[in-house]
Amino acid sequence: MTERIEDLQYKGLRFIQNSEYFAFGTDAVLLARFATCKKNETIVDFGTGTGIIPVLLAADTDAKFYGIELQEGPASLAQRNAELNGLSDKITILNGDIRNAYQMVGKYADVVICNPPYDKPLSGAQKEKESLKIARYEIAITIKEIIASAAAMLQTAGRFYMIHRTSRLAELIYLLKEHRLEPKTIRLVQSQVGKTPNYVLIACKKDAKEGVDIPAPLIIYEKDGSYTKEMKEIYHLG
Repeated sequence: MTERIEDLQYKGLRFIQNSEYFAFGTDAVLLARFATCKKNETIVDFGTGTGIIPVLLAADTDAKFYGIELQEGPASLAQRNAELNGLSDKITILNGDIRNAYQMVGKYADVVICNPPYDKPLSGAQKEKESLKIARYEIAITIKEIIASAAAMLQTAGRFYMIHRTSRLAELIYLLKEHRLEPKTIRLVQSQVGKTPNYVLIACKKDAKEGVDIPAPLIIYEKDGSYTKEMKEIYHLG
């Protein structure tokens, strides 16, 4: 088991990474920047992993954050990451099943955020550690169960933010609307201009009227491989 501390290069934040657990990627950072969180709100991060989304958001917002993580090891590390950054008064990590989120938190949330497992169990090679498989594949929970639990956590006008593969967009919209989570913003994510989008960011509001905003795609790289201006802003690069 190998641990290292990374400098997130933003507001003095540091983050413990462990080679045994799933490491956060660009998608988690994009989701954290996409989600809108306000002062004094209750925000719940489903499948928080080692806590990157609550840490990034709590550094900017005076709100109460809960991170729910099924696996004990990553959950413990998420709590340590909150403590490392002096955010344990804002962030509570709960080790348990997302399907029981409302009972675990004990109250409704204003916002639910989720960077879920993207792939169905038989969609790819699974010759990897169990902890990584749970993070990548719908082994422990399905996207339908995640959406149902998010809907149960939110009252009318509550907000749900997620990122997923574009290949599952039709399925996602169907499930969201089935659970009264109306998509309000859908933003595609492309690696470069002219490339097929691989990911999609979705913002929903519970029991909202129909009507969705589809802004220009988020482009990650310029043609020379450097980050675009927007990505530099997201990563707080000068």
